[in-house]
Amino acid sequence: LSSILCLCIRACGHPGFGNRHCYLENIADKDLPPAMLSCVFVIEQALSVRALQEMVTASNAGESSTSTQSGHRTLLYGHAVLLRHQSSNMYLACLSSSTSSDKLAFDVGLQDHSEGEACWWTIHPASKQRSEGEKVRVGDDLILVSVATERYL
Repeated sequence: LSSILCLCIRACGHPGFGNRHCYLENIADKDLPPAMLSCVFVIEQALSVRALQEMVTASNAGESSTSTQSGHRTLLYGHAVLLRHQSSNMYLACLSSSTSSDKLAFDVGLQDHSEGEACWWTIHPASKQRSEGEKVRVGDDLILVSVATERYL
């Protein structure tokens, strides 16, 4: 029986303060209500940032890069991940548009392709008890950073 990990993102605090709580949760043994499925993102691919940069460079040059396509089975802090929305099969992306007048704000949404860096996010620990290069464990609090803009989700 394979485990199914859900990336849970919950807003907390007061509006405008940007407090969010991200964590991984094993949902393989749970009965999920139908509404929960709309919130599930699947980690479709995980790569070291260096492997991602090589893949994007090869893609921009028109080359095919098959060596980095498999990704890692063990998720480490510092890795880049591609998150696919389970219900729509679209990818979580940092959008180029911005609907806010706040210069620090950016739009996040779903898009149907994963080309370029807009759909890639690096995983960082939310606490100082974990550091880059360590294994991400179920239940860990996470920070997602856009590879394209280097902004925190």
